[in-house]
Amino acid sequence: MKRINIYLGIVFLVFFSCEEVLLEEDLSDKTILINAPTDGATVRNTSVTFNWETVDQATAYRLQVAQPDFENAAQIVLDTTITGTSFNTSLVRNSYNWRVRGQNSGTSTPYVTAGFTVVESEDFSAREVLLVTPGNTTIVNTTSINLQWQAVTDATSYRIQLLNQSNAVVEEKTTADTSVSFTFPEGVTQWQVRAENNTQNTLYTTRSLTVDSMKPNQPVVVAPANEASQAGTTVTFSWTREAVAGTPEFDSIYIYSDVALTQLVSKNRVTSPTDIELDASTTYYWFLKAFDEAENESESSTSSRFTIN
Repeated sequence: MKRINIYLGIVFLVFFSCEEVLLEEDLSDKTILINAPTDGATVRNTSVTFNWETVDQATAYRLQVAQPDFENAAQIVLDTTITGTSFNTSLVRNSYNWRVRGQNSGTSTPYVTAGFTVVESEDFSAREVLLVTPGNTTIVNTTSINLQWQAVTDATSYRIQLLNQSNAVVEEKTTADTSVSFTFPEGVTQWQVRAENNTQNTLYTTRSLTVDSMKPNQPVVVAPANEASQAGTTVTFSWTREAVAGTPEFDSIYIYSDVALTQLVSKNRVTSPTDIELDASTTYYWFLKAFDEAENESESSTSSRFTIN
């Protein structure tokens, strides 16, 4: 009987998995509408933003840019898949074709293609520095950070500044390259880059970065205490831990059925005391670890043993 139930369960799962795939709409007859750049457009800036309309049931969009066109491509300058309906990049003065399609796991719309020309502004100060990495509002757990951006035509150097939360400049560097490394302070810092030549400069382009290199404190087990026992199968887990200044922290409870801690029964992410349902007539072993949004982790708490009668 148990074997029949297992087979029925497998059939049930396969049926619904297949049904889920079948329910995903076929996009092959749909048309994607592009907003900009339109066919024949002239973009008077090397910073180009591609934009199109949402396609119902599309989970992603594939965007490609060729120079000068896809039929006679000297170079595919961009080939990316994104979930949004807008993408910004920097292109040198030239003629291009771009195309985009909507897609899901099994189907896609036809590509829609448009040609455009990039004519860079004669005014150097009107050009824009496109930052590459790290992304805006990135959270990291190291203080040594490499900043990268795209080249600006006719720039002879780039000025990079770090600003604190009062918008005061705390460090500044210049370089002829398109990357530079800084040692960032703990907390939130703005970083910004502008391009310069002998007579002019662009406006700054700015992003935010959070550094949290401090690992959380080690949790201390409170309950169930070591060698505790109880009759009920609902177990209340509690602990103490002093928070460390930085990004938000959370704890994970690890529950095992063996003293060697190899047979994991349950792992739960928690931020406060919590109830977990377990089996009767079993001895368990548990401990905690703390984590934060910067992917720092604490030392494990001591392991405790308890029994449900």
